[in-house]
Amino acid sequence: MNFSESELISEIKKRNLNAYESLIKEYTKPVYYLTYNILNIGNSKEDIEECVADVFLEVWLKINGFDSERSNFKTWVLIITKYKALTYKRKLKKNHVENIDDYQLEESDTVERQIIDRETQKKLLEIINSFNKTDKELFIRRYFYNEKISDIMQSLGLSRSALDNRLLRGRKIIKEVLSYD
Repeated sequence: MNFSESELISEIKKRNLNAYESLIKEYTKPVYYLTYNILNIGNSKEDIEECVADVFLEVWLKINGFDSERSNFKTWVLIITKYKALTYKRKLKKNHVENIDDYQLEESDTVERQIIDRETQKKLLEIINSFNKTDKELFIRRYFYNEKISDIMQSLGLSRSALDNRLLRGRKIIKEVLSYD
């Protein structure tokens, strides 16, 4: 049974199930496309279809809130679709759980790699120990204890530019020594 737009609205308000079927038949395509555009990344086809079904249910339940003088029916349905899809997107993102089987561990701890890392660490400590007392303390606090720049500046009595220059100079020395070995 075909309904005009005003008949469709009127019949839905009367809870005519034929009108509900007509609503679904008439508006599935634009509702699905809008939902798909909002939910297509990272969500399944079932999530999109569930959202579309919820849109039609919401139109059914909220039909008395539709005011034909303020907007046309299709726009009203698409606004409901947009907000429903955005709500789904937030909900699905919040409940998204990574499957551990999707990830493969890299074998980075080979014996050879461990030896190289140990040698590099040993050389790095030798370089830092060769710095003057202030620079040595600065490097250890910043790069080994991850202290904030502002805290280090305050305790060592250095300005930001002086501290940055010392860190830059030290990193250059470390880079030169490690790259030539």
